[in-house]
Amino acid sequence: MTDFYICAIHRDKPGGHIQQVKVIKSGKALKMIADRAFVAELITLGNTKFKTIFMENGAWRNGADVHVVDGEFLATDRNARKEDNLESLPTF
Repeated sequence: MTDFYICAIHRDKPGGHIQQVKVIKSGKALKMIADRAFVAELITLGNTKFKTIFMENGAWRNGADVHVVDGEFLATDRNARKEDNLESLPTF
C-alpha cells in the first residue's frame, strides 16, 4: 500500500537536483512540502512507500513507485510511461 504520493518537485536551480517534493498522504487532500533527504530516509528505512501522482482530466492518476538511488536521490521505477518519471512532475 502506498503511504504518500509525490505530485510536484522543487529544484535548487533550473535543471539542478530535486531539493523538495510536494506530497499528499494517502486518503487525504492536503498537500505538504518535504525535503528530499527526509523522503529518501523514510523510503530507505523501508516502512514508507511513495509513488508519483498526476492530475489528468481533473482526476488524480497514480504513477510509478519511487525509490532511492545512492542513498540520497529519488527516482522512479522504469516503465513504459515517460510521464511517470519525477522529471515529468510540475515544479513549485
